[in-house]
Amino acid sequence: MSDKTILVLGGGVGGLVASNVLKDKLGDLARVKLLERKKRFQFPPSYPWLMLGMRRPDQVQKDLSLLRKKGIEVVNYEVQSIDVENRLVKTKEDGLPFDYLIIALGAEYSSESVPGFKEHAHHIYDLDSAIRFKEAVERFEGGTIAIGISRTPFKCPAAPYEVALLLDDYYAKKGMRDKVKFEFFTPEGIPVPAVGPEIGSKVLEFLKSKGINYHPKLKVIEIREEEVRFEGGETISYDLLFCVPPHRAPRPVTEAGLTDGTGWIPVNPETLETKHKGVYAVGDVASIPTPKGYMPFLPKAGVFAHGQAGVVANNIAVEIKGRGKVRAWDGHGSCFLEVGHGESAFVKGRFLAEPKPEIEFHMPSRIWHMQKVLFEKYWMHHWF
Repeated sequence: MSDKTILVLGGGVGGLVASNVLKDKLGDLARVKLLERKKRFQFPPSYPWLMLGMRRPDQVQKDLSLLRKKGIEVVNYEVQSIDVENRLVKTKEDGLPFDYLIIALGAEYSSESVPGFKEHAHHIYDLDSAIRFKEAVERFEGGTIAIGISRTPFKCPAAPYEVALLLDDYYAKKGMRDKVKFEFFTPEGIPVPAVGPEIGSKVLEFLKSKGINYHPKLKVIEIREEEVRFEGGETISYDLLFCVPPHRAPRPVTEAGLTDGTGWIPVNPETLETKHKGVYAVGDVASIPTPKGYMPFLPKAGVFAHGQAGVVANNIAVEIKGRGKVRAWDGHGSCFLEVGHGESAFVKGRFLAEPKPEIEFHMPSRIWHMQKVLFEKYWMHHWF
């Protein structure tokens, strides 16, 4: 056993991939510790299906203790502080030293930064909230459903659009679509701006074809009972409200001085290394500029966490073993957009490509929907 310890913070997509790849490549050459306060891995891409009753909570979770049989040490405590200078992460129980650190803590939700959010808004950005929204969807008997985005950036940029289209289909199948009015609001100028205006226009066409009213460039300042208020004085009334909560970097990350003016951790786009040697950040917690992209920074999505974690794990293994090929992350990513009727659209591309992002859009079909189902099955089995 090597005396090298690799500490992975966060048991989401990035942390799970990094831990697995590290252990697979290094075996007994290093200790791999995964620090995650939750005891179960939860798969957010399935939350829209959970919202519709198409999945049960137990179908979108796996026990992280299963990783121990692979030699990954799972520590179920919350990160209290990160001391990069002294190479130490503290929990309420212990101090965990490290030689390499991979920060995959994702984003926290700051619902309290929008007055009235906690009292009146639903979302599906964590498992418990998705379950509560499912119950509200089932109880809903008609009226206006407002669906929107409170702040950018937020993870899975297609998710709120997916929610709108799936709910349209859900109430149509229940025979009550004529009793439901949809209002969609966002601070964005076009839908899913990171993929460019051409694809954004297609998503807008999907919304309009379903009778979903689209309100761009609106920033939420307050949520009241049955009314959302915006910065310019506009308001939207609702009977049921879905709203993406504001996102922020986790407190231990900001208190460690790892973030910059973006509020997230700046990293080398190719290696994901921070300004501290041997300290990496992957996924939602990282900030990656896209100078030639449609947005200033890379969107936050699990597929990026997956690819980045694989690159970081590979390169750490190469350094420890002293052999192998160092890899560079190329900005590749893909995303499904469920539109209802058992169909999904599909987007893929290289978001850091020169001279501009190379992005493909595939129109909705049952094939892409089945691909998403297979993707879910792969994820819930392969990494455990």
